[in-house]
Amino acid sequence: MTRLGTPPPRGVEMTLAFLVGAAWFATTTVLLAKPLPESLAVSLAMIAFDVGLVVVVARVWDIAYAVTIGVASVVALDWYFIPPTHDVELPDARNMLALVSYLLMASLLGELAVRARRLAVRAEVARSALADEQAALRRVATLVARQTAPDEVFAVVTEEVGRHLRADLATMVRYHTDGTATVVAAWSTSGARATPGTRLSLEGDNVAEMVHRTRRPARMDSFEHARGPWAASLRELGVRSSAGSPITVDGTVWGVMVVSSRSDLPVPEGIETRLGEFTELVATAVANAQARTDLISSRSRLVRAADESRRRIERDLHDGVQQRLVGLALNVRLTREMARDGTDITPQLTEVETSLVSAVDELRELSHGIHPAILTEGGLRPALGVLGRRSGVPVELDIGAVGRLAAPVEVGVYYVTSEALTNIAKHAGASVVRVALEVTETDVRLTVADDGVGGADRDRGSGLTGLEDRVHALGGRLEVSSPPGVGTTIVAVLPLPRDESPGIGDQETDGVA
Repeated sequence: MTRLGTPPPRGVEMTLAFLVGAAWFATTTVLLAKPLPESLAVSLAMIAFDVGLVVVVARVWDIAYAVTIGVASVVALDWYFIPPTHDVELPDARNMLALVSYLLMASLLGELAVRARRLAVRAEVARSALADEQAALRRVATLVARQTAPDEVFAVVTEEVGRHLRADLATMVRYHTDGTATVVAAWSTSGARATPGTRLSLEGDNVAEMVHRTRRPARMDSFEHARGPWAASLRELGVRSSAGSPITVDGTVWGVMVVSSRSDLPVPEGIETRLGEFTELVATAVANAQARTDLISSRSRLVRAADESRRRIERDLHDGVQQRLVGLALNVRLTREMARDGTDITPQLTEVETSLVSAVDELRELSHGIHPAILTEGGLRPALGVLGRRSGVPVELDIGAVGRLAAPVEVGVYYVTSEALTNIAKHAGASVVRVALEVTETDVRLTVADDGVGGADRDRGSGLTGLEDRVHALGGRLEVSSPPGVGTTIVAVLPLPRDESPGIGDQETDGVA
């Protein structure tokens, strides 16, 4: 009944208010059994008493009870004290009906007042929560705008989530393609938390695994019998229950935000939904911070790769073609001197011809490393066929009758396929590779799948970083699925220029290259 306790249901509360009003009317009737002298001072004193009583009841109990008590006091005072007065006795049937009507109306008005006040309180709480949430987002956005390091951004986001949801522990976890996950940030009210950088398998019973598998919010109300390294780590931190929501960045489940409770009571019902609403808002900040770091890293790698390519071309030209041309120039000079003396120069001319042909072949071979001639002349279909035949692992091609595409797209598909096949031959231990190419009106979808050992991870130098840089440079996206022991599937989606009109023939399978 008090404000500090849980309010009863509305119908029950209205009934209780009515009964309290009726009881107070009866009490007032007893108090007035010996009528007080009729005077203005006494009347004012009685009114003051009633007002004070109503104020006290409103503060200690609630408005609904104060209204019915106030109405009961006024009716009793009017009937038994203010002329013309009634006999000091309980009302007859006729007056009882009037009293009941007064009290019913009073309890209804009181209930409406209570509902209005509670709605106002909820609105204020919601407004305050929204203001806190917006303030948290502004703080995160400020960090991102200042180009703050991602680790600091992740730490601030995690702390804001923990404080906003009043959790004992908040943890941000990033998923990897090999079935593991890493703690990137953690916050705790007591200081005991997971160490950022900790990398554990997702095996067992834990919220991170559930979110990763279902791509939906999840919760666990007890870790008492939970299996796996994550559950054991949480038990060491005193965690009793957890809830988590996926952090979706660019359409991919990048990680999960988890809030935990150390109390005997589980985390509140529906907290994963509130967490989901928050993670949707902060995902952009996470994506921006990560994208900026990836952009800086990819630019650095592209610059190094370009410098290395220039040095390689310069070295090949200097050590090969240039030396051959210098020798050829000396041979021509010697041949000219022999011609002046009337000597037969046929053998020397033959040697010069042979050297010229060799130099041209060497230049052609060098240019192939820069841009494959077969791609320029025939397009993707024959170029990918050559890559399949050169691969150290048998390749099944399913590229269909694909017409010519924009040059950057063709080069991107060619080199992604080439680098993927090279990585598979070096690391996958695969017995077969399937390369499929699908062209739509808006993009090109390249799939390279092997049956190798799996476990490929961008963060462990598996060769995927270079592929990702090349795909992102063309405005595309790269998706990698590499469960351990199952093999690796790489999907590169490259957008076509708006004015591009791909020629798409009937799909057919080339077979094994």
